[in-house]
Amino acid sequence: MQKILAVVVCLFAASFVAFGQAGTGTITGTVLDSTGAVVSGAAVEAKNTQTGVVYSAASTSTGNYTITQLPPGVYDVSVKLTGFKTYLHTNLQVPAATTIREDAKLDVGATSESVTVSAESSLLKTESGELSHNVTVENLDNLPILGIGGSNAGTYGIRTVYN
Repeated sequence: MQKILAVVVCLFAASFVAFGQAGTGTITGTVLDSTGAVVSGAAVEAKNTQTGVVYSAASTSTGNYTITQLPPGVYDVSVKLTGFKTYLHTNLQVPAATTIREDAKLDVGATSESVTVSAESSLLKTESGELSHNVTVENLDNLPILGIGGSNAGTYGIRTVYN
């Protein structure tokens, strides 16, 4: 009975570690008008260009918005509000476990008009102090091959993560 209880406690503790790892990204920013004043109540949408899934948010009374739980990928971000031109940023890359800042500046005009931004986002991340790095399959393929044996210098060249 004690062994079963110990196993259940260990599995329960391990589940917290598994849930603590996030592979999703976040887009956050501020919606401003052409004079630099904040705009509240603007509809913000991030559309994944590969899957077509749309994630929505709205700007708060301070003009800020946050869209969380975004799977890594390329997104089109649009900001719409009556009386302003639609803001659109295409091909915004959202890496895993990263917060991207995308401030939107709305110009006065009809909603049928739009302003399209095609510039890349800044590499400087001011939202948090954390560091991260995405590892691609190509990076893994280019790892050196370590041999097996007593000195780990054999010529057999079996690649293993433990070496």
